[in-house]
Amino acid sequence: MNSGHTSARGAASMTTIEQAIARIPGWAGATVSVTPLSGGITNLNYRVDVNGESFVVGLSSDDTEVLGIDQRLTHQSTLAAAETGVGPEVAHFFPDDGILVTRFIFGRRLSTGEVAQPEMLHRVVRSMHRYHDGPALASHFSPFRTLHAYLRGTQAHGATLPEDIAEMYDRLTAVEAAVRGGEIVRPCHNDLWESNLLDDGTLIRIIDWEYAGMGDVHFDLANLAAHNRFSEAQDEALLHAYFGTVSRAAVARIERLKIAAELREAMWAVAAQDLDATAASGFDCPGYARTHFDRCRQLLRNLRL
Repeated sequence: MNSGHTSARGAASMTTIEQAIARIPGWAGATVSVTPLSGGITNLNYRVDVNGESFVVGLSSDDTEVLGIDQRLTHQSTLAAAETGVGPEVAHFFPDDGILVTRFIFGRRLSTGEVAQPEMLHRVVRSMHRYHDGPALASHFSPFRTLHAYLRGTQAHGATLPEDIAEMYDRLTAVEAAVRGGEIVRPCHNDLWESNLLDDGTLIRIIDWEYAGMGDVHFDLANLAAHNRFSEAQDEALLHAYFGTVSRAAVARIERLKIAAELREAMWAVAAQDLDATAASGFDCPGYARTHFDRCRQLLRNLRL
């Protein structure tokens, strides 16, 4: 998803929160309160209270391009999501400095267990429908293209990969063939882990649109299911909530795409482990990769092609 733009910051540099505040009109010299926010892995996020308003300042580094993140496309996707009421409102964007400022959403993060609860599941699905039916995005997303890009990048950098990585990718080829055709292409978020889901009391809001793009809604659903460890029965409940009906073909499609979702999480962690932003966050990339490689293996053992 690299647009070809280059940054004035130079490789792997990151603007500080003090520099960001000085950059934003009306903030320099004002009384501000800055609070670091948890949950950011490939960027640093701060709540900034200034002039009676609350914002989130997201700071990114150039090296996240290896993960397929393009800040200009992130900005465009966030603007589109904001139009639907699901994403946060964009206040400022400075691409050359890696600064994206959005309105702070007052709400609580969802927990893994509650997403599968019937009432909450329907609320999450309603928000998914809103952005799936929203403005088209400039970027495109395929988990399979992403996975092959991650493999090329990690091999080129000599990253440590599991001994059975070739076998997993061979099986992935069969998975990709099995789901080819039948895509429903819509604007998709593609990173629906619980930290990105916020309940504002009325609507489930969704943040962090770095991986958004036009893609198959089935993968968006599978991604949500994988992150929240859905069982087959819960996959069926998700499909029924989204489509109003459940077919064996749809269940099988989600089952297969969950394999791609788990392998993508694992390979993302391998690709991310040496980045400045992940190092600054303290995120355990090796542990995360092991967890999701194991989950991928388990799904492959149960796979019915």
